[in-house]
Amino acid sequence: MSAEIAALISLLDERLLLQATGLGGLPVAVNGELLAAPRWLADGDVLTAGTLRVRCNFAGGTLRLELEYDDSGYETLPPVEQGGDAPRIGARRSAPAATPSPRRTARLVWLALAGFALVAAWLFTARSVGIRTEPLDAVVSVDGTLPTLSIGGRFLLQPGSYRVDLSAPGHEPITAEIEVGDAPRQEWRYSLQRLPGRLVLQTPAQSLVVRIDGADVQPGADGTYAAAAGARRLEVDAPLYLPHDATVEVIGRGEQQTVVLGLVPNWADVTIESTPPGARIRVAGLDAGATPASVPVAAGTAKLELRLDGYKPWTRAVTVVAGQKLTLPPVELVEADAMLSVRSTPAGAAVTIDQRYQGDTPLDVELRSSVPHTVIVAKPGYAAATRRVEIARRGSEAINVVLEERRGLVRVVAEPADAELWVNGVSRGIANQSLELPALPQKIELRKPGYVTWSREVTPRPGQTQLVEARLLTPAEAVLAAVPATITTRFGATLRLVGPGAFTMGAPRREQGRRPNEAERAVRITRAFYLGVNEVTNREFREFKAAHTSGAEKYQELAGDSHPVVMVSWNEAASFCNWLSDREGLPQAYVVKDGRPTLSSPLNTGYRLPTEAEWEWASRWNGGGGMRRYPWGMQMPPGAESGNFADVAAQGIVPNVLATYNDGWPVTAPVGSFAASPLGFRDLGGNAAEWVSDRYTVYTPTADEVVDPLGPDQGPYHVIRGSSWRHSSVSELRQSFRDFGDQGRLDVGFRLARSVE
Repeated sequence: MSAEIAALISLLDERLLLQATGLGGLPVAVNGELLAAPRWLADGDVLTAGTLRVRCNFAGGTLRLELEYDDSGYETLPPVEQGGDAPRIGARRSAPAATPSPRRTARLVWLALAGFALVAAWLFTARSVGIRTEPLDAVVSVDGTLPTLSIGGRFLLQPGSYRVDLSAPGHEPITAEIEVGDAPRQEWRYSLQRLPGRLVLQTPAQSLVVRIDGADVQPGADGTYAAAAGARRLEVDAPLYLPHDATVEVIGRGEQQTVVLGLVPNWADVTIESTPPGARIRVAGLDAGATPASVPVAAGTAKLELRLDGYKPWTRAVTVVAGQKLTLPPVELVEADAMLSVRSTPAGAAVTIDQRYQGDTPLDVELRSSVPHTVIVAKPGYAAATRRVEIARRGSEAINVVLEERRGLVRVVAEPADAELWVNGVSRGIANQSLELPALPQKIELRKPGYVTWSREVTPRPGQTQLVEARLLTPAEAVLAAVPATITTRFGATLRLVGPGAFTMGAPRREQGRRPNEAERAVRITRAFYLGVNEVTNREFREFKAAHTSGAEKYQELAGDSHPVVMVSWNEAASFCNWLSDREGLPQAYVVKDGRPTLSSPLNTGYRLPTEAEWEWASRWNGGGGMRRYPWGMQMPPGAESGNFADVAAQGIVPNVLATYNDGWPVTAPVGSFAASPLGFRDLGGNAAEWVSDRYTVYTPTADEVVDPLGPDQGPYHVIRGSSWRHSSVSELRQSFRDFGDQGRLDVGFRLARSVE
């Protein structure tokens, strides 16, 4: 039989709390008064429940419960007989009332006492646990392997592990694990995060770019923007409006919140009309309608275009002030003979039409009508595309070309053989393998723990296998080879280290194109030196001589900032070297004797021109495979993108061109546009020919080895080495070709060198 629990005694805040359960309908009294509400127990209190009496004794700091049970029954008096003549009351004899047996009663008492003792023992060993939340009305649920009890907003828990679940409307729920220890009173605090809010941005603009706390955000399907609760920085960009930046207090809790954006207009209406009408209007490259029309244009300088089939495109840059309407004079469109639009994927490809360079894609160009034209679209790393067009008078045609990527094989041989190979930052496995890569500059790296990482830039060549050999150095070996592989000028230009070596300068008598001034000489270079990766550019030289034009009066492209400087004399090149040395705190490499710069002896570490021997050693080195005959290798003709020479793009500018070669540049090209040499140098053949430090002379053949030659001490001319954009013959394109002069030329520039300390 089960017994009902009439009351519970709880340990709370180091005191004993008595609380009636109301189970079984058995009233509980304390000191003779019914227990109507929880109360603290005191020493000597007497608890009564039915026939059970419990006395509390707190002697010695320990609670002792003295139990008494009264099991006596109540005697029933016999009925009283009435005398006299009174009528008898007939009575029906009833069965006597059942009286519990003493054994059964004792069993019930002991069951009640055992249950009471178990509950009391559990309560006395439980710990008071408080779980505080923010917000305060969060629902807290505690679950564990042991029973839990909540009294007065606190939990009575036995020591052990429990899972706590907390939830509140508009907040992220939390599930946590707590470990109840032996301390009598323990506290945990939790803060529930508000759910993100949804911002409704009220604005007249149609297209928005929104950032919240610096991160780009996209609208949801309902057009609202999610934002975490709290103060948030809201940035909004919209076409034709000034940028908006404000702080918004996001309510959160999943609620929608309207934010009115006071965007400030940053545009004005521009009215434009044309004769004939109906021309398409383009603003900053985007279609804006047809003439006549008033179109909104962002404040500032804007590029407007009118396009109409059969007419030349009209372009004008206009200055727009926000809020001030602008009416342009009527535009009289000019009939076009024929118009060709050339687009390519990728963009930026050079367009040559009938062997004349016209510009880079995207390109619109006027052509003669009713005659065939040959259009070539070319870009480094891609196969050139050729199209033939013939357009009727006042007609137009569009060419859209998807250029095919060109690839080449690169064979990587490394020591140690288990070094890891990386290409452009991506691991490709163990070295000593061949890779097919796009014909664009590729960064090759070799890595192995315990070794210094090795790297080099390689441009694959379609149809050829390039060999890349590398030996990784241990840190100790690297210390011995501590001379930096590259140095950088104040302009950011890079010079690369070239080691010493022995080779034969000049060309053998039987070599095709050989000239008499190319006698063979055995040369040994004993000193490492630095050589510029690229030729000195117009931008760099103008820091020294601001008015220099590089011959732009004849060909405007020669003056481009990234193009090699030309039309400089040898004296000007040497003076630039001294000027740069002064700016970087280096000794001047040239001393002035009799009014002319002369290379100092011994050589110092200032900037200078390379010696002729240094130039030829660096330009002809072929990665251990003999000496290069041409900038691109050993055989004619040059492969695609081998360099900037006299090609079909230069036809009409120079008398002779390579009829089957097109590098895309009619005169000079930006430095570094073509493949690097095996040592990592650009344009050691092609683009601009280069001054070197030596005075010019014709050497006689000799078998004696010359060590670190500097050229003759006297002479009116200096040596020019390397081919240029004007050269196309077998003789001129060879790396042993020698020229000379004393004045600037449209195809002669220079590159920097420095001796190693």
